[in-house]
Amino acid sequence: MKFKKRIICLIVVLILSVLPIAAVTANQGIQSYNQVDTLDRDANIDDEIVVIYQNQGTIKDLGLTTNQIEAGEKLGDQVDILKVKDSNQVDTLVSELLENPNVLVAQKNTYLKLTTLPNDEFLSQAWQFEGIGADQTWDQVNNKETIVVAVIDSGLNINHPDIVGKTTTGYDFVTGQTETVDVIGHGTAMSGYIAAVANNEIGIAGVTGIADIIIAPYRVGGKTEDDYNVDLGYACAALYAAANRPEVRVINMSFAGDEVSPVLENAVAYAASKGKILVAAAGNDGNDPVTGGNIEIPSAYDNVLSVGAIDQDNVIADFSQHNEMVDFCAPGVDALTLWGADEYISGSGTSAASPLVAGACAVLVAADVTITPAEVEAILKDTAIDLGETGRDNYYGDGLIQLDQALAQVTPKERLTVADFSTNVLTGQPINTPIVLNAVASGGTGAYSYAFSYDLNGESTMIQDFSKADTVTFIPKVPGIYRFMVEVKDADHEVAQADIINYVIEAPIIMTYRTQVQNIGWLPIMTNGEVSGTAGESLRLEAIELHANASDYDIGVRYKTQVENNGWQDFVENGALSGTVGESLHLEAIKIELTGADTDLFDIYYQVHIQNIGWLDWAKNGEPAGTEGYGYRMEGIRIQAVLKGSDAPGNVASPYVKK
Repeated sequence: MKFKKRIICLIVVLILSVLPIAAVTANQGIQSYNQVDTLDRDANIDDEIVVIYQNQGTIKDLGLTTNQIEAGEKLGDQVDILKVKDSNQVDTLVSELLENPNVLVAQKNTYLKLTTLPNDEFLSQAWQFEGIGADQTWDQVNNKETIVVAVIDSGLNINHPDIVGKTTTGYDFVTGQTETVDVIGHGTAMSGYIAAVANNEIGIAGVTGIADIIIAPYRVGGKTEDDYNVDLGYACAALYAAANRPEVRVINMSFAGDEVSPVLENAVAYAASKGKILVAAAGNDGNDPVTGGNIEIPSAYDNVLSVGAIDQDNVIADFSQHNEMVDFCAPGVDALTLWGADEYISGSGTSAASPLVAGACAVLVAADVTITPAEVEAILKDTAIDLGETGRDNYYGDGLIQLDQALAQVTPKERLTVADFSTNVLTGQPINTPIVLNAVASGGTGAYSYAFSYDLNGESTMIQDFSKADTVTFIPKVPGIYRFMVEVKDADHEVAQADIINYVIEAPIIMTYRTQVQNIGWLPIMTNGEVSGTAGESLRLEAIELHANASDYDIGVRYKTQVENNGWQDFVENGALSGTVGESLHLEAIKIELTGADTDLFDIYYQVHIQNIGWLDWAKNGEPAGTEGYGYRMEGIRIQAVLKGSDAPGNVASPYVKK
């Protein structure tokens, strides 16, 4: 394996220009991306605009025309990239989009640049873990709930032997695929700091140790080995994508820049609103005579932890950016991590310090999945080693994080969940049947209280408001397909929910029927899906009588049969005979329909057994069941009424065969 020493960072390079816009012609309005070209991922992005929608929007909401837009791509529910036809119109079109009520923010696309400065190759110890106390915590957290850290960077080599098994699905915005690659190596290095496999007798260990913490890589740039450009639109889309994943708790952003970016700021704010812990590099321009001390993004945004870099002597690195937004510092000089296919690198930069803090945050979350971003920041602040000037300063922030001390302040808790939610009887009960709902909660803090409710036809009704009772009895008075719901609240007022869906309460409709069978005569009355007739005895059905019994509903039934040599008979109703008696003619098919004012509440299914074929599929609500043109006899039938929208009793594809 090779060892390299490099300074690793991401720098935002914003490219701005100003442009007038053409008039919009109504008959050229763009309704979908099918009307324009697909965005060329290899093209220059100078003429592109990043659009973030207020809600889940589409290009048709933008009021644009094919005269204005050459190509485009939807990167997510709220993020699009548009390529403008006329480069002289970009800025004015941005201004127009900002006036669109469907648009949260729009900005000319920008480049972020991944830069590395090569140095001598050498073998270095991974001193950074001892520096932040991770050597004391690597085997202390055995969490049940997997914690995911989203690394928004140049991708990840998921086959590096020291990261295998520590990743989950992310997204490669460069290729448009879910499986990411990393041709530059920067993203692999950042992921190694966080989650390199611990205790596997090779390489290094990530700051997260053996805790169940894995990486979701988002590739937002680095198309070739010498291409360090990163698409800002992709970065925004990655933030939205990671923010919308509940299992993602921490997001690392090892890039920095000193220009204004409203789209990035809004994407960061969205992720913060979803409860994510956001960590970013403070920047590597600390020793620049012009930009040293400047505010940089995204580390300067609200709800982002800004991280500076120190060396092995706990001295701030000369390149580490310093400003009033720096929150913490962490090792970022000669810090060993993963590189390439199976290599390691001793990297330097605030981009190296950032994932160490991100990993530490993930460890605290793994220990207590209920912990909030604000609580994580407060614990890190309370336990950090104060360096530099006494108290907070613009170089070290609140100091060097100490994961072992921070972890000691976390009381391990499990997330409040509903471990079980069940009924005492299976679905399909008739009305007025007592249904006992029982819930079992786990995790959380203190005593639980339970609230039970149900949803029927889109309306929710409370069965029992919050109380200590974990069981409630509900007696349904109306048939339908119910959704039962429970909410559990703990002493900290955290709430967990669970539901039981598609629970059918049936109406008391009893279908009764009997059949006249060759050589036997009338058989006894059968009900609700029972077989009337014979199967395998070569005896024909000659007639049928049918009733629908429903005391609480206005329901009747009508039916007609197809008789040998006579064809279809007229409909008869409610117990009348359909077919023939004493004429030695067999039935070949049947149609059955419900009648009455409440027919919209129920479906009626029926299935027939046919000579030489056997049981056909189920027919429904007046469809023919049987055969026509073959002369085959009906030999048996079963009939069942169910609540409207309930599952069919069986297959329904082929209830009727016609020659």
